[in-house]
Amino acid sequence: MLIDVFEDKVKAIPKKAFILYKESTYTYEDMDKMANKAARAAIEIGVKPGSTIAIMIHNHPSIVWSYLGFMKAGYQIALINIYLRSRPLSHSINSSGANVLILGEDPVLSEAILEIKDDIPNITTYVLGSSKQSTLFLSFDLVLSRVSDVTLDKNIRKHVLPTTPNMLIYTSGTTGLPKPALVTQVRTLGAAFGFEVFSISSDDVVYEPLPMYHSAALMIGFGNTITSGCTMVLREKFSASHFWEDCRRYNVTIIQYIGEVCRYLLAQPKSKDDKNHKVKVAFGNGLRQDIWTEFKERFNIERIVEFYGATEGPVGLINFTNRTGACGRSSPYMRQFNPTMFLKYDLEAQAPMRNKAGYCIPIDRDEVGLMVVPLIDGKTSFQGYRGKKEDSEKRLLYDVFEKGDKYYNSGDLFRVDKDYYVYFNDRIGDTFRWKGENVSTTEVSNILTDLDFVTDANVYGVLIPGTEGRAGMAALHLTDSNIGTLSPAMIASLSKHVRTVLPSYARPRFIRIQKQFDMTSTFKQQKTILVREGFDMNVISDPIFYLDISTYFYRPLDHEIYKQIMAGNIVF
Repeated sequence: MLIDVFEDKVKAIPKKAFILYKESTYTYEDMDKMANKAARAAIEIGVKPGSTIAIMIHNHPSIVWSYLGFMKAGYQIALINIYLRSRPLSHSINSSGANVLILGEDPVLSEAILEIKDDIPNITTYVLGSSKQSTLFLSFDLVLSRVSDVTLDKNIRKHVLPTTPNMLIYTSGTTGLPKPALVTQVRTLGAAFGFEVFSISSDDVVYEPLPMYHSAALMIGFGNTITSGCTMVLREKFSASHFWEDCRRYNVTIIQYIGEVCRYLLAQPKSKDDKNHKVKVAFGNGLRQDIWTEFKERFNIERIVEFYGATEGPVGLINFTNRTGACGRSSPYMRQFNPTMFLKYDLEAQAPMRNKAGYCIPIDRDEVGLMVVPLIDGKTSFQGYRGKKEDSEKRLLYDVFEKGDKYYNSGDLFRVDKDYYVYFNDRIGDTFRWKGENVSTTEVSNILTDLDFVTDANVYGVLIPGTEGRAGMAALHLTDSNIGTLSPAMIASLSKHVRTVLPSYARPRFIRIQKQFDMTSTFKQQKTILVREGFDMNVISDPIFYLDISTYFYRPLDHEIYKQIMAGNIVF
């Protein structure tokens, strides 16, 4: 298990720098002692062996020693997204199965929990730090001050097996609410060896500005730091203007990215210091093919390792060979070890195409298809989500190539070229990706229709030139359809509602007012035409509003603003 590897590293390299955070350096020994205290503190407050404990902490050394400590005690750790608010937040906490929540010291987190305290009646909340907010909850610091930092006996976690869940990482699904994906101990350990593809060593320094409640940062960045015995620089929040400055300051050799990170870095003014760093590898997912070469050449990155993998997915893909734009390879030979198949997909029907016999049809090379993974006992498995069984069942396909077979549905479309290299194409269904997050159209629609002047909302993703993924856009049908547009009072109410209830990445960037919605023959909202038209002022006569990010207030979109957006002069 990963915690066993960590404890072995503590014995072997106790004084080596493990975490660098701002001006502070924490050695492997330092973190081990704090982790021991965290484990003992959780035991003292009554968290039972094998149960779940939820944590909601910003990128800070405390999330590191909390995670390590709770692994030492054999707990399952639910990692709550720090940007969730309102119902998605209460749902995430309640669905974890935890009875205890540990909050970071940022007052914003305490405020978020206070707003939903009546919706989480079975949760006892402890807060880290000594801010004013800490008086509103029980103090975890007080408990920490009473316990020893001596290592716990490993027998305390003797109940933990390779197949036991280690953590719960949340993902958005077609229901719209975050679902806790179960990540086993063996899956956690496997992800922690991903950097072996480029021979990471104990001399490397990993830069981690991505949120630690995500699998990219926690399972891959942090996990590989432990297994290699190297050093990780933990930054509180990503900053494009300080990124390379940090890399030079800490002598970083490995950076992690999501596609947005690379775009933001390229958007910074060019500098004579762009190549003045020691970074040799960029590891991540979502780097757009059209900026791949520019990113690599401008910043002189020796190697880019692009991968694909969903937190709950049975397998992943990884680009071993530095092939521009690819996230991996899936040849017939490689499928024996990493079984992935790609099916022809009907975008209108939102389902795989099937032949006359009722079976799915594999794509040909140089075609786009839905990635699926066969679920084979002893080889691949899908742990699913904690909670409703139907949430997990929705990710499965049956009778794909023969009667009785079962496959995991990735929900993602890929292109496979003639050499079997795989390129990410798009997401399907009721989610789209923006700012590195999956956004559920269903959940956003439900939240928008909470407004008394909105009868219905149709949410979809649209492309904005120069950005990654798709920005949210909502077509609204007003209660009084004779109005035809939003009044100033409605705009103010809508802006406040979206700002208060939705996390920043889920807030629609555009609002379109429609007098009548188009429906399919089965009475489902028609999105195809809306997606194609986007926010194009040249083809749309309906009133459109855009979200001014500087104020998070909706403003009318006119032809001049539209031109500015298309030219990349307005940031979203």
